[in-house]
Amino acid sequence: MPKPDVSDQRKEEILNAAREIFARKPLKDVKIQDIARKAGLSVGGVYWYFKGKDEIVHALLLQNADENIAALKILSETDAPALARLHLFFEQVVGQVFNLSELYLTGAKYQSMTSPNPQTRAAMEKIAEGYHSGVQAIIEQGIANGEFVQVDPHDATTALIGAYEGLMLLWVMSPKTMRLKESMQTAAQLLLSGLSVARD
Repeated sequence: MPKPDVSDQRKEEILNAAREIFARKPLKDVKIQDIARKAGLSVGGVYWYFKGKDEIVHALLLQNADENIAALKILSETDAPALARLHLFFEQVVGQVFNLSELYLTGAKYQSMTSPNPQTRAAMEKIAEGYHSGVQAIIEQGIANGEFVQVDPHDATTALIGAYEGLMLLWVMSPKTMRLKESMQTAAQLLLSGLSVARD
């Protein structure tokens, strides 16, 4: 009788172990041995599923992006005010950045360079498209129900996401001096306030 395929389970165990370690230890100090020990595997067992630390980081970034895009889809299908939904989503993003700051700093570096790896480029394009379509859907709903001013939803989405991405790139250049969390919160407040219809 053939053995059951546990590849997906093992990969998930490795990613969960890496996520926990990256949350409390600088990325540069993390070794494959640390991840293997936390996952209850041998070093060779980790290398069986991932070629190295960079591939694990890449997989975690994609996993986090998939979770955020799924959350955006759920938010786009609820009846709550569009403004509240966008605030909730961006608060979630800021929280993730600071829970896994080393991981997100690496992600910002991925985005700030033209990767020679076509898989990485394709993955980043997919992530960008997923974020853009999800946020745009909520903005379109806000315009339709009178919450938001009449603007081009595509351009408004690009401006909102672009502010966040730009702040992330500034963080890459100066992570110790940049007040990223406060700047992200201010950017969201200013841009979402500008979208909102003034109420008497």
